[in-house]
Amino acid sequence: MEESAVFGHVIDELETRDYQPLVHVPGAHEDTYADVLDRCETHQITIGGRYPDVLGFTHADRVFAVEVKGSSGLLRGIGQALTYQQGAHVSYLAAAADTVGQHTDLLRSKGVGVIGATDDGVTRWSGPPTSESHEQVVDIEGQLSVRLRRSDIAGDIASLSLAQPLNYLAPVVAVDQHGPLAGDELVDVIEAEYGFGAGTQARRSALSLGLLEGTGRFTLTDQGELAATVLRGSGISTLAELDAVKSDVGRSTVVAEHQPLAILLRNCYERHPEFRLLLDALRKEGPRIHFPDLVRRLVHEYPNVFLNTFCTQAGRTRARELIEAGQVSRIYEEEAVWKDIIRTNVLFNFVQQLKHIGVLAAETRSHSGKISEYNPDAKPWILRSE
Repeated sequence: MEESAVFGHVIDELETRDYQPLVHVPGAHEDTYADVLDRCETHQITIGGRYPDVLGFTHADRVFAVEVKGSSGLLRGIGQALTYQQGAHVSYLAAAADTVGQHTDLLRSKGVGVIGATDDGVTRWSGPPTSESHEQVVDIEGQLSVRLRRSDIAGDIASLSLAQPLNYLAPVVAVDQHGPLAGDELVDVIEAEYGFGAGTQARRSALSLGLLEGTGRFTLTDQGELAATVLRGSGISTLAELDAVKSDVGRSTVVAEHQPLAILLRNCYERHPEFRLLLDALRKEGPRIHFPDLVRRLVHEYPNVFLNTFCTQAGRTRARELIEAGQVSRIYEEEAVWKDIIRTNVLFNFVQQLKHIGVLAAETRSHSGKISEYNPDAKPWILRSE
């Protein structure tokens, strides 16, 4: 039985059970799995460096993962299903019923569920009796929440690329004042009235924080309307007034000079599941954080947050390869490795943002030079006391 046929039957069964599935199909196989891709959204979430064929929430809001095979490749599939236990409450191996049936006792003894399919559909569904490890399940839940639970969140926090987070409020003020604007119109207004040349980045970041919505013309989300109300209450109803506040902050921080705006910004950040997980990691490492130690915690407990937030595009690929090869420790133990993987602006722009919204203390020193010159011992991250 072909793997694509099993895949289709698995999706049928998941829909019947009211599960919420996302699928991963490599680009080279998109034609073969066109029917599946027409029915399901895709994901790029890894567990142990591997992409589950199907990943999502059960009807009871538990994370499930499915590795799909046909009539061959079962031994490899067993290994992959075992790996998915690290990040899912329940892990399954799906394959042709006559083939997977031969491995049922082994799979169930290891805590892996069994899904068997024939030409007529799924004929066997055996849930796992136990699950051996859930060390990454919080990370996976957060990533799935980005895709399945929070439709107003439109991007990952790596898109927040500007050092001063007040800039992310510029699109809110512009739309609140002028009404819905097309993308180019919004950028032009920000440039003309705010005197800011990175309007595209500001718009993208406002989308990522769930403040804007739309494609052709942009409007405010409910969260954006709330932000506009807070801004007006703080005496900011025009971009010129926002620019005056930014100038007033200067080399200080938003939390030190305009605490209500820092609270507004921090609330916007904390609505993003990825940021909440990162904040959790920071608190566990604090109050004084050695950067390689933070990388270690993220790689082990929140690997997708690490990949999506801290890594360059090429760095993501290399990190996934190391994770899949069982060489996770190299990522944080070998300075040359993590410096090759990490985005430079994590050490400057992102640190500055965290200082402005009151997560990191003002005395935290950001690093604006080459990443090869970064000394984590000399520039620890220091949590701001609440």
